[in-house]
Amino acid sequence: MPVQRKRRESGNSMVEVALLAPWIFFLFVGIFDLGFYAYAVICTENAARAAALQTASSAGAQTTANACAAAWDELKGLPNVAGTSQNCTTLPVIVTQKTLCVQATVQPTSLSCATQDVSGKANPVCADCNGATDPTGRAASSQVAVQYQSVPLVPIPGILPGQITITRIAEMRIIAE
Repeated sequence: MPVQRKRRESGNSMVEVALLAPWIFFLFVGIFDLGFYAYAVICTENAARAAALQTASSAGAQTTANACAAAWDELKGLPNVAGTSQNCTTLPVIVTQKTLCVQATVQPTSLSCATQDVSGKANPVCADCNGATDPTGRAASSQVAVQYQSVPLVPIPGILPGQITITRIAEMRIIAE
């Protein structure tokens, strides 16, 4: 009797593997895609930070072109950026730079300069130079926004769309003493 039982159960493991293999495959692809997305977010954050530092610390370098060059160095390892010409005005990479403070003159931004806060009280905090002037005459505060459009490994309708746009904004303030 034990011989017959063994003969009837001989194909069960093959059926189990055949049923679970697609799920395991999609699990690994999902983990790989999530890791790639996390890498793209980190690269975009680093690109925004590097571009803001470059434009805030270099005399006469407060332009979108200089911010683009600094951001491009951080993003050039990403798959849909590698091998393309440096163009920061169309996707997959868009870089915009805004000078917030020039020689202690406040240039308000909609992000950080509101006349009132949420509760209705006056808001004295603004993107300024803390009352200090920059003796070199350059902008001491810069804001850079970097947009990167990532491409998933396997687009899954309804769960993972075809492309995901990641936007990071970095602000850098340098006060000369």
